[in-house]
Amino acid sequence: MDRAGRRELCGLVGGAIFACLGSFAAVSAQAQPATGWHPMSAKQLAAACHASDPAQHASCVGYVTGIYDLQFAPTPPRGVCAPSDFTPDLLAEVVTAYVDTHEDGPASTAVGQAVVRFFPCTEPHR
Repeated sequence: MDRAGRRELCGLVGGAIFACLGSFAAVSAQAQPATGWHPMSAKQLAAACHASDPAQHASCVGYVTGIYDLQFAPTPPRGVCAPSDFTPDLLAEVVTAYVDTHEDGPASTAVGQAVVRFFPCTEPHR
């Protein structure tokens, strides 16, 4: 390929990169939370967990399970050992007990703190 061909190719590649970066910027700008959206608070989560309405309770279990999966799966961090009878309902109970006795804050943080506090490893090697 001669010099003119390389310059033309570089111009095409450069243009493609510029267009690609521009599309990422557009997607990033669109990915911002909607106006008025606020993350769930721990107290809001606890209200759903305490609810007698099955749909509300299911939203609690689904939320804590999703946050657990994001923060601790597939391998929990060192020092965290979930019991062998660990279930989504047990996780919801533990998170609710934690939130009921602590200050309000982000619900996702409460899930993480509850897991760390309620499920410490008892074996020294973990």
